[in-house]
Amino acid sequence: MSDVHFNKKEGSKLKLFTPGPVYVPERILKELAKPNDTHRSTPYSEMHQLAIEGLKKLLYTKNDCLIFTSSATGIMEACMRNLIKQDEKALVLSVGAFGNRWYDTALTNGKDVRKEEVEWGKAITPEFAEKALSKEKYSVVCLQSNETSTGVYNPIDEVVPIIKDSGALVCIDATSSMAGVKLEVDKLGIDVCLASVQKCFALPPGLAVCSISEDAIQKSGEVKNRGIYLDFLTLKKKNEVHQTPNTPPIPQIRALVAQLDYILNSEGLEKRFQRHKQLGMRTRMWARDANLEMFPEKGYESDTVSTIKNSFNIDYSKMVNQMLLKGYRIGNGYGTLKNKTFRIGHMGEITLKNLEEMLEVLTDIISELRLKNLGR
Repeated sequence: MSDVHFNKKEGSKLKLFTPGPVYVPERILKELAKPNDTHRSTPYSEMHQLAIEGLKKLLYTKNDCLIFTSSATGIMEACMRNLIKQDEKALVLSVGAFGNRWYDTALTNGKDVRKEEVEWGKAITPEFAEKALSKEKYSVVCLQSNETSTGVYNPIDEVVPIIKDSGALVCIDATSSMAGVKLEVDKLGIDVCLASVQKCFALPPGLAVCSISEDAIQKSGEVKNRGIYLDFLTLKKKNEVHQTPNTPPIPQIRALVAQLDYILNSEGLEKRFQRHKQLGMRTRMWARDANLEMFPEKGYESDTVSTIKNSFNIDYSKMVNQMLLKGYRIGNGYGTLKNKTFRIGHMGEITLKNLEEMLEVLTDIISELRLKNLGR
């Protein structure tokens, strides 16, 4: 365990380079502190409408966008409860831990689901998708755009059209890419594109959002036992009057509106996407220069989170703790990849300068740990 503890008076002073939650800028913290009206008021409805309009622009879609008081896993579960009939089969194309979450969520909701997975570090290729889809008839197919555990970005521009040609609805978990990587929902025909906001949006946890197609809404009306809290139809009905069915975290929605306005009208979408691309490229250049090997196969590396192999057989837990003492938090490997990899999150509001400063500190710590290994 590290010597970093809960700071009751000032809050965290760490510089976060984690795969999420990420650093929240001061201007957003100020938005969270503003007073709000109730969730059935005209001011709230006006704010809710701004959030939906902003999400549509962000995702290049005319589809409805919905707001959930949950993490992204809540919308993943909503997809399972709303879109799969008892006599239908679903397919999960998994490239890592969060791809597997789609599968586990389907199983625990009693759905008939198959999983086709690749070795961690690899991506779902069009050829793999075609072969998986040829085995049975699937009503819904679920996959990640960006796999946060392995640092792999799936080529969804190539894979999603193949899934759509099969006649299935397609659900994309874009948790660690939405608002950092360009996602053209309508162009690809994505039926549900979901994310939570504590990653590329650079907002505090507590909200999840998605776009949802008319086909998905229609299908939801045909599925029994959808539940209450995650029912797409109930959410859509309230969304039409710019509200949510239950009391939402109003301060977070105010922050979402402010951040969408900043993304769309101050930084600009293309500049934001380009900045994330540069952050990914710079991290990969650093890894190459440090003789470290990226975990994802070449050509499928994420621009928002880099997963790097333990090429020098050093103790990554010690490395993470040493970084904490220097005021930085990075991530060890996720699940079975712990100490086999480490992860650098470069998403949200991180600049190239921020990244360079952190990498300089990390380089020194890795050198120290390597020297200690040699001295044994």
